[in-house]
Amino acid sequence: MRFRHTVGAALGALALVVTLPTSANAVDGYATYSWGTAENPKFGKLDHPEGRVCINTPEVESGKSAYAWNFKNNTHSNLFLFPDAECQGDHTSVNAGGKPDSKIKFKSVYFRLTNT
Repeated sequence: MRFRHTVGAALGALALVVTLPTSANAVDGYATYSWGTAENPKFGKLDHPEGRVCINTPEVESGKSAYAWNFKNNTHSNLFLFPDAECQGDHTSVNAGGKPDSKIKFKSVYFRLTNT
């Protein structure tokens, strides 16, 4: 009798874990950008980034680069690019699937999750 209850509880718990979403705020798609120097640019990617939170570009955060540029938004979310870390400063808006002027420099990104 206990074995059946144990198996039933384990299967129920497994079913709950399998159906949990990974993140309710994950943005579908990815964004790309350049960093480093103009003479020797490197490329970064934000794959399924978190929405509704400020994201500092990893290269800027780690001190590898002063700014990122050449941003391309390959997500379904509108976003803001900020010239300073922690989403500070006057932002540049970028529509879903869009890209700003390739010379816009930024250090942080905020994905809105909506297109309004």
